[in-house]
Formats: sequence, structure tokens, C-alpha cells
Amino acid sequence: MRNFTIGEMARICNVSIQALRYYDKIDLIKPAIRNPETNYRYYVIHQVFQVNIIKYLQYAKLPIEEIRQVLTLKGDSLANALTKQSQNIDDQIRRLQNSQQLISGQIQQLNDLQQITNHPAGVVYQRHIKERTILQLPTQQPITPLDYPDRETSQLDRLLIENGTIGNLQYGFSFPLRPYQSINEIHYQKMLTQVFTNQAPKLQTHLGRIPAGTYLCIFFYWNRQQYFNHYQKLQQAFRHQSAEPSGIVYEISSVNNYSYHDEHDFITELSVKLPEN
Repeated sequence: MRNFTIGEMARICNVSIQALRYYDKIDLIKPAIRNPETNYRYYVIHQVFQVNIIKYLQYAKLPIEEIRQVLTLKGDSLANALTKQSQNIDDQIRRLQNSQQLISGQIQQLNDLQQITNHPAGVVYQRHIKERTILQLPTQQPITPLDYPDRETSQLDRLLIENGTIGNLQYGFSFPLRPYQSINEIHYQKMLTQVFTNQAPKLQTHLGRIPAGTYLCIFFYWNRQQYFNHYQKLQQAFRHQSAEPSGIVYEISSVNNYSYHDEHDFITELSVKLPEN
């Protein structure tokens, strides 16, 4: 039976010499022969398929320690191990798909933010908004624009994480459009964040929609002192342009860039949907 040098074995098996040396070092597959004088490694023909099995298992994304165990299995035990790995890969695919959807959604939000900031800050404007899927939860206690609701909005992140995804860099609230006399009268009814994944069926009971349509909007860099002034501009503009007595205001705040320092780096848009003709 012919013996193969490590270089020949690497070429036959289409692996690197470094890989064979690594397999030898961790006792995964050792050369059949080692010359004690020269320390040269030699492999025999049946080891070619052994290396191919290891390559196959590595390509199937099994960790080295699991490969070591799988090499000792037979029959049903081997099938069960590969079935488990197939399930692991399915989970990885779902996580990667969620990550891809999150990134695509973030790009969409950044493009939307660019469209918003093309308008002058503090001036009412109209824009068409596409339908958005949101995760929403009712507020359990009164929250106004003067509050710091980070503890409450963390519930949205918790729900998303429990369902295998994560929140994005945008969150908001909704409340009725009314002629409030002061900012203290504005009580958020729901807190919300946009979601982009379709891989979280347990979230369905908490999902809602911001409907598509033409909206009256006003944006500003987050400022509690100026908030009510901006809200009044929006409310008055709606009263002049719509015969409807009321509507739902969506307050959406997005981080302006990733060099976040404080809440003034948030861009907030207040929007209310105009009735369709």
C-alpha cells in the first residue's frame, strides 16, 4: 500500500497542509506513519475518506468537539446528531434573516429620515407615508412628553429579544389629536416601535399598523420646552385642512446618527393622517 506525504495528502483531499497539521495536533486524525528520524508524516489510502468525512462535517458547521463525537457514532445516533445540526443551521438562518431584515429596515428608516429633514424644522408639511408594521403596547400609567419613558419602552425591546430579534433605533408613541391646553394634558396611549421581521409569530397579538396615506407632519430636534409649540402648529394645521374633528398623532423619534450623546440627537416627527377624499 502506497504512503502519501502530507503535501500529497493535502492535494488529494483538497485541504491545506496547515489543516492536516491541525487535525494531527488535536488528535482528530493522525498520520498513519511518522518517521522517527525525520519526523515526516505519511498517510495511507483509507485515510483519504476519513479526511473527507471531517471536511463534510466542518462544512455542515459542526464544531471540532462535536465532530470528534460524531466520528464515534453509528446508525440512529449518527442520524440524530445530524438532525440536531440541521435544526441548529435552521436557527442560524432565521437569526441571519432577522439581522438582514433589521439592517434593511434601518436603511429604510435612515432614508426616511433624510426625506423628513429635507423640510424645515418646526414647519408643518405634508408627506406620503407607507404602511408600517409596529409592535405596540398600551401605556400602563400616564406618560406625557415631559417624562423620561425609557423604563417603559424597554418592554418593547424585551418582547423583541424574547422572540429572537431586537429593537431598532426608533421608538414612539400615539395619542389622540385634541386642542390640549398644556403639554401636561397629552397622555400617550400606546408606545410603539417599527418591526421588520416576519419570523416572530409570538408577537402577532402585539402587532399593529400605521396606515399608509398622506400625513400632516412637523419635525424638530427633541426639546421638551418646544414640544407643545410644535404640537399646536400641527393641530391647528389639521383643523384648517380637515373636516374631521380628531385623529391619531404618531410621535416617532429616530436617532440622528450613531454618534449619540444625549436626547437632543433625536429627531422627532409628529404626524397625523389626513382623511382620504
